Amino acid sequence: MRGGRPSVRKYLVLALVAGVLGGCGSAPQPPAPAASVASAFNPTDAAWLGLMIPMDEQFLHILGFAPTNSTNPAVRRWAAELTVAHQAELKRLIALRDRARLPTANAHAGHNMPGMMTDEEVAALQKLRGPAFDKVLRTEVKDHLAQSALVTRSVKAAGQEAGVKQLAVAIEKDRAAQTARLG
Repeated sequence: MRGGRPSVRKYLVLALVAGVLGGCGSAPQPPAPAASVASAFNPTDAAWLGLMIPMDEQFLHILGFAPTNSTNPAVRRWAAELTVAHQAELKRLIALRDRARLPTANAHAGHNMPGMMTDEEVAALQKLRGPAFDKVLRTEVKDHLAQSALVTRSVKAAGQEAGVKQLAVAIEKDRAAQTARLG
């Protein structure tokens, strides 16, 4: 993690107990339980979806730099594999968000959060080429995988909706395999 960011444990406590993620406003709230589908989602499910979607969207954005910024064919292949997996994952996250009738706006836009790059860091990464790009990308991939696995374990423990929990199990398994590949 980069300096100045809250500790992971503190971050999770805030997210799960106080309903505040990383010092940003309030976590996305599920709608009033008027509809039976939406009422199956608890605040932890909603907060997880509201965090994982922008995490994956940004991750896909930075992986998109690899074909032009990396000179290493293995890095480009690895980024392509991660892209395919995260695109499928993002589709499932969005479907769950839509079933829960949660807002589509990113409540965390512009916030400095573990597992995500700041806008300035994304801009700097986009300018890098060759081994310098590969080194920073590897660090960011590792950070994304670790942080998304951490919050995913939280929703497995405190989430409620069956589809959310099933996806969390799949993501945790994927993160373990993706992290193992980092070496």
